Amino acid sequence: MTVNPSSRRNRNLRLNLLISSLLFVFGVSSLAASAVSLAEENFLFAFRYMTMNGTVFTTLVSLIIIIVCITEMVTGKAVKLRQLYYLRLCSAVTECIIAVVIMLSLLPFVPDNPNLLTYDSFTMHVIIPLLAIASFLLNPLPVESMHPLLRLNCAWLITLYAAVVITMILLGLIPQDKIPYSFMDFRSRPLVYSICIGCFVYSFTYVLSVWLTDGNKRVSRFWTDEKNRPAHSE
Repeated sequence: MTVNPSSRRNRNLRLNLLISSLLFVFGVSSLAASAVSLAEENFLFAFRYMTMNGTVFTTLVSLIIIIVCITEMVTGKAVKLRQLYYLRLCSAVTECIIAVVIMLSLLPFVPDNPNLLTYDSFTMHVIIPLLAIASFLLNPLPVESMHPLLRLNCAWLITLYAAVVITMILLGLIPQDKIPYSFMDFRSRPLVYSICIGCFVYSFTYVLSVWLTDGNKRVSRFWTDEKNRPAHSE
């Protein structure tokens, strides 16, 4: 039996809408839970952690995807914006990095001790990263060919975060006992250690970008055939 490509496309839209809606709900609820748990502290100070910034970013991206999916369902036309593709890629890669960093932090020789047993922590570090990866892989509009430098679009949020937090640490705006991650403690650790961690993060970010974009192309073939696959606008 031949499956109508438009039918597959509609199923993909509904699945994208479902996952993005879950991302939005988990994002908003986990941020609210964090705000409640930090009621006696300065909630804005919690944004020294990449997790908080990544959750806000992913929540906003999921809201954009929800609007796009509904628009496509109503109009029957694909929204072909490469900028949206890069936003989704940046969200997925950022969430991957957050998940990997938190998992590495669970190792016995790492001084950071995250608590994954609370709702907001488990949601931000496990559920949202998994959903963000699934959301990107299900994107029906893959970029078939990408210049290697364009893959760095996935790292701009991490770069912005690092620039702001490192500057605040060097200026003393973030005291030493409040430094979010041990490898950012430049006073007690050799500079070469922090540089090596930074190189690892960016290298891994690039590898994740390659894996995810290739995975997206493979998954998209299930939803659209080559003849009917829409292309991104430049």
